[in-house]
Amino acid sequence: MKRNPQPSHCGGWFAWIAAAFLLLPASLQAADHRDATLGPPNVASRRDVNDIFVFRSPSNANNTVLIMTVSPFAGLLTPATFDPGLRYEIVIDQDRDSIEDLTFRVTSGPPDIRGAQVVTLTSARPGVPPTTLASGNTNSNIPLTPSGMFRSAIQDDPFFFDMTGFDNFVDDGNGTFPRPMARNFFGPRINTLAIIIELPTTALLRSADRPVIGVWIRTLDATGGQIDRAAQPTINQTLIPPVPRNNTTRGERRDAFNLASPDADLSDFRADVVATLTGFWNNSPGRAGAIADRILPNVLTFDTSFTFTPPNSGYPNGRRLRDDVADFILNLVSNGAIPTDNVADDNGDRITDGTVRPDGTVRPAIFPYIGAPTVTAATE
Repeated sequence: MKRNPQPSHCGGWFAWIAAAFLLLPASLQAADHRDATLGPPNVASRRDVNDIFVFRSPSNANNTVLIMTVSPFAGLLTPATFDPGLRYEIVIDQDRDSIEDLTFRVTSGPPDIRGAQVVTLTSARPGVPPTTLASGNTNSNIPLTPSGMFRSAIQDDPFFFDMTGFDNFVDDGNGTFPRPMARNFFGPRINTLAIIIELPTTALLRSADRPVIGVWIRTLDATGGQIDRAAQPTINQTLIPPVPRNNTTRGERRDAFNLASPDADLSDFRADVVATLTGFWNNSPGRAGAIADRILPNVLTFDTSFTFTPPNSGYPNGRRLRDDVADFILNLVSNGAIPTDNVADDNGDRITDGTVRPDGTVRPAIFPYIGAPTVTAATE
């Protein structure tokens, strides 16, 4: 596959990837849940980043919605409250150099007797003192000034993926995947902690003639030390060694990937990704290099002026709550050998995103769009 000589140009990226996208069914996503080795899941995963979603607001075309989910199995394996010792950040790159230009930072106070926390949203730019945008209680919608909305709450996890089947497959490369009777490991009654910000798109841009932004999310400790990050889904799980997990040739690289910055991805992790693509996923060296140069740096690109047909189609232009991202990535890295994990979107009307139901009626488009929390239950 020929490499685009200008990998930072969004038009080339969308055109290059669109052909693969058209081959996929219209529903799934996979995420960054429990992707590293920082400790037992019920300890480390409270600090664990899950997913990032970036899409045009279904209720106001002039707005963009940013959603960060963290702490998988909230209320079941992890607390139903945010860790007061952590900073949760959504990072915006405004000039395509994979370096932060604008950061939305969320901090939380200790929970009261009812579990409510005071939560504060600030914005920061390098070299500029942070600005407070909103403050209020968790699990409530908090208006932004002069326009927009903010929420920090426990919500239904929209993620759907046969994690059990995939983990067995990448353990030694000998498992059956996709499984004929695949199950959604993360649903339908699994919750997550979510940060939702809706604001005017112009607030994300440096100028109107630069409509493309890059976005990633991260958790940091109280001193500002990075703990985890995510952007494009499934990259750590599918491409960062060891893959398969019993192949230690390149060592354990997943934690290092989570602690890195996007601007160092090509220099530090390209060789790892190419090795996994040519080895485990059986791609040619040329195709592996082209894929590596498209998914690294690990930044989710969103062209705020760009739409597919149908309008406002999602990934790889941002990511909507129902986008079948895992199927997309599996199909891409396996060169078509694994086009799906056999798990479809099970969110139904929990997601209030204005999409069309199977019967032709339209769901309401209501902030925060991600589903309300449900009763938690183990799925496997």
